[in-house]
Amino acid sequence: MFGRRPSASAGRFRSGELVEVRGVREILATLDAEGRLEGLPFMPEMVKCCGRRFRVYRHVERVYLDKHYYVARLTNTVLLKDVRCDGRGHGGCQMGCLLLWKTAWLKWADETGNPAPPEEGGLVPRPGQLPTEKSGRFCCQPVQLVEATRRLPWWDLRQYVRDAVAGERTLGELARMMLRGTRNRIRWRLGLPLVGAVRGSQAKTPDACLGLQPGELVQVKGFAEIRATLDPQGRTRGLGFAPDMMRFCGHTFRVARRVGRVILEWSGEIREVRNTVALEGATCRGLDQRCCPRDCYHLWREVWLRRLPDRG
Repeated sequence: MFGRRPSASAGRFRSGELVEVRGVREILATLDAEGRLEGLPFMPEMVKCCGRRFRVYRHVERVYLDKHYYVARLTNTVLLKDVRCDGRGHGGCQMGCLLLWKTAWLKWADETGNPAPPEEGGLVPRPGQLPTEKSGRFCCQPVQLVEATRRLPWWDLRQYVRDAVAGERTLGELARMMLRGTRNRIRWRLGLPLVGAVRGSQAKTPDACLGLQPGELVQVKGFAEIRATLDPQGRTRGLGFAPDMMRFCGHTFRVARRVGRVILEWSGEIREVRNTVALEGATCRGLDQRCCPRDCYHLWREVWLRRLPDRG
């Protein structure tokens, strides 16, 4: 059993620990006028978690900023097991990102204790108290990471030591990441293709509409089949096939959900997408992004998949 501790705001929660999300009133008291703490917004999608208990999934030491092409330091932040954004407060975005939690919004919970009773009246933030748009752009957590972080040099070895000591990553994962990163840095300076880069040769990429639904069984096609659908930038209909996705080729998954609307985290714009799904368990391990822990869903064009009969 984990004992109560006087304050979680400066502590470090570890993977597997049981924590309780503080009440709405407590969390609102930590936010600035824009609904943020240390630059990170507390979003409307997080309110339903207040007063509930979850297991810590990972401590967030650093994050990769997509399209900004660098890794940045994020402090006093953790991920909770299977607590993902449903996008209801942000235009119906269907990316399903793991929510980021400042440690000040959490407290340790006794394994055998009962969660705190909900606040009187079921306190709900007032409109505008947790803003979701700014200047015509959505301002969710991934979009605001640029302001909530600071750039982290690749050569600062302390970030990797902390991962190993905390058990967040194995020594093998860290070694592979550092070796691949060093090779790619050299190849980039020499103007050579990066290790693991996936490229095709199609001038016009194909499309397919399978109409897949959540729970259906699919198989990811072989790499050669998928590569035949890619353009020279490694995309099919504008969606990139990431090197990390190659490890799923030939494997079987269930569809997690259809994906029709996503927020571009580098711009805050909403983008409509077609014939695309997310698969259960097919998430990014972050090794190509210096072990970024966000565990984001990969997005799959239906042309990269084949439907399988469900035999129960």
